[in-house]
Amino acid sequence: MRFPFSIPCAVVAFLGLALAVSGAAEEADTKWRSIPGPVLAQVIRVIDGDTLEVDAHPWPGHAVRVSVRLRGIDTPERRSSCSAERLAADHARRELARLVAGVSSVELINVSGGKYYGRVLADLRAGSRDIAAAMLESGLARPYHGGKRHKALCGAFGN
Repeated sequence: MRFPFSIPCAVVAFLGLALAVSGAAEEADTKWRSIPGPVLAQVIRVIDGDTLEVDAHPWPGHAVRVSVRLRGIDTPERRSSCSAERLAADHARRELARLVAGVSSVELINVSGGKYYGRVLADLRAGSRDIAAAMLESGLARPYHGGKRHKALCGAFGN
């Protein structure tokens, strides 16, 4: 009995098919790592100066409760051992709450997952206002572009 393909050709064909399927799966995974949005959401609570909990509405009749870390900023930590940083963290949390107060919904834009401890990362708009930009303008946040965060010296925020 003769096979139309030799064994080495069959192995090469199988490997090529496996690589094609793997490449398609990787492309689909990459495609869904980020959602351009906007995704409408209602703010449930402000956690700290750069994180909120929202009910996001990605499609009609469905809501997903998720914590959202604001892209591009870093605010003082509420759990700091430094009392000045804890105070600055409280100011940042209140400012974020003020910025999103009174709006019926916010928009999540460029939503992505990642290493943010169960949170998604997103740009946030309340009406026409870019919330991260407003936090930077308030002086209660610093620019953050990923990577290792700088260890804040006591009182470094808000000076």
